[in-house]
Amino acid sequence: MTNIRSQYPRSITLTSGNIRDLAKECEQLNIRGTVALHQDVHIKRISTHGYSSFHYQVTADTLNNTGSCVIKGNCEVKEIINKGNFKIRSGQTTKINSLGKLTIEQILQSDHVHSIGVIQAKEIHSKNFQLKVSSKSEIERLITIDACVKKDMKTISLFQKKLICKYIKGEHLQLSYTDAEVVEGDIVVINKNCNIQTLYYKEKYIISPLAKVQHIIRREK
Repeated sequence: MTNIRSQYPRSITLTSGNIRDLAKECEQLNIRGTVALHQDVHIKRISTHGYSSFHYQVTADTLNNTGSCVIKGNCEVKEIINKGNFKIRSGQTTKINSLGKLTIEQILQSDHVHSIGVIQAKEIHSKNFQLKVSSKSEIERLITIDACVKKDMKTISLFQKKLICKYIKGEHLQLSYTDAEVVEGDIVVINKNCNIQTLYYKEKYIISPLAKVQHIIRREK
């Protein structure tokens, strides 16, 4: 293990090793290499650049990832900024901004999810969900209040830019470049390049002529 203590006694930088004895008084953890932590981590700030893996629970105010980061225990981080490859088993967060690849093996609960890139998830619960797809994304279940899904126009991909879902539920939904088995919402806008098997709505819906919806069913308010 290589430790580099900064001029601030409560900040530490790790560059390699399997860590089991991170100091309790540490407030900021910087990872700049290949590091695995085999203990619960309770800290204010985490910055990762390299290959990091957390094998137990992580609790923090902020986490900034610009490399490849895996959290195998529960993730309780208030604000997450991802500019690389970020993977968790399950977690709770106030806000997550992802500009790379975001993977959720089980369930993520968050007030705000804003992503430009790729999402692979089993289940996401978010008050506000925004996704600009840059390649194929897959979410089994998306439960939200407001959602907007569209294609990222800035990136070039050899793969199809689309979100694939089994179930999407929300109050206000604006979807494009989305394939889904079931979409359920109060006010739903289905824009171009969508293929929806069944649409349930309460108040109103709009469907683009460049989209396909097989079944439309009105729910009672």
